[in-house]
Amino acid sequence: MNDTKSKELYDKASSMVPGGIHSNSRHRNPHPLYYKKGEGAYVWDVDNNRYLDTIMGNGAVIFGHNDKEFNERMQIYMNSGIVTGLETELSIKAAEKFLSIVKTAEQVRYTNTGTEASMHAMLISRTYTGKQDIAVIEGAYNGWHDAVYVSTWPDLTKAGDHSAPNSLPGSAGLNESMVKSTLVLPFNDLEAAERLLTENQHRIAALILEPVMIDIGYIPAKKAYLEGLRSLCDKLNIVLVFDELLTGFRTAPGGAQEYFGVTPDLAMFGKAISNGYVLAALAGKAKIFETVTPGKGPCSFIGTYNGHQVSLAASLAFMELFEERRVHETLQKRTTHLIDEFGALAKKHGVPAKMQGAGGHFHWYFTDKEINNYREAAASNKDYYAQFIQAFAAKGVYCSPNYLLHHAISMAHTDDIIETMLTYMDESLGSIKL
Repeated sequence: MNDTKSKELYDKASSMVPGGIHSNSRHRNPHPLYYKKGEGAYVWDVDNNRYLDTIMGNGAVIFGHNDKEFNERMQIYMNSGIVTGLETELSIKAAEKFLSIVKTAEQVRYTNTGTEASMHAMLISRTYTGKQDIAVIEGAYNGWHDAVYVSTWPDLTKAGDHSAPNSLPGSAGLNESMVKSTLVLPFNDLEAAERLLTENQHRIAALILEPVMIDIGYIPAKKAYLEGLRSLCDKLNIVLVFDELLTGFRTAPGGAQEYFGVTPDLAMFGKAISNGYVLAALAGKAKIFETVTPGKGPCSFIGTYNGHQVSLAASLAFMELFEERRVHETLQKRTTHLIDEFGALAKKHGVPAKMQGAGGHFHWYFTDKEINNYREAAASNKDYYAQFIQAFAAKGVYCSPNYLLHHAISMAHTDDIIETMLTYMDESLGSIKL
């Protein structure tokens, strides 16, 4: 594979841009690649190498790259000449459509990124409860700010006991006192959650969790676990916040809260909400949102780019086409087929491996054990994953080298492309040295 031009661009960029990239997640050895075109399920780099994209903007690009019908529908809503800083009828139409799909939410406010949505959720929760601290789930990623970037992909030699995990910084530079104040819970362990939250009920304002842990692959919560957390948060005056940035519109049309039948107080949505355009939403109960309603509550919720018209045009176009094209049904069918066939292929090759996912999200774990939390995922075989993904990528597939990340398909991943992926998986499984 020729990467001459990417290397030239990297050499040029690295003097101006740290590492030549604007997100560390795009780092690759020996250097990042630079892309010039996307079409359907494929992307092309600047050296004209074509890749089958199985990341799709971390699941955000749900229709596929450069979808013609989406582009045309979006353009219809972009003719006002207004860009940002003003409220418009478009913001009302987008909110109305969102609430018609996410039926468990009573109100919604738009912001720009998942991190911003989680920051707003924290401010609102602190205001609503009169308490200061936050609880998160071990291994989860809920944004990169101080109170939630805690025990994200933690080093297990420092993580402490499973039933009472240590609060570890997810990055250098975080405020140490805020990191220590964040309570860390193990996933899918209701007994530990009840003990830890009860002991700390005087200080915990909100529990933020992914109802399906997708930033470490794909690990769904047990329904009874979420139901238990719902009851516990009601009892202890803790705001229950679902991070639906990845599960929204994919786990079910109305997100994981629809799928599990458990309604949080607040939920963060993003990624697929606008087919890859910059947008996030915070949705939930009207009584909680009174804290930010002018004339009713003292909590701030501001931002010049909140309700950005281009992003709202993209979101409204996405939501209309999402329903018209029966997107969730199609993606669920294709994901189930991938998972079933991969399981059969792993068995054929004698490789201890499983594929988990739903709604277009998926990931591979090289283990024959059940995976319920971060520690069990981290114990899966990294070497087998590395061998598999290296062979998979060598066939021209854009995929993650990290054994604790996630993958996604889009509507552009047709049945024929799904079969191609399975052929590549078959060959890649066969290349693993057991």
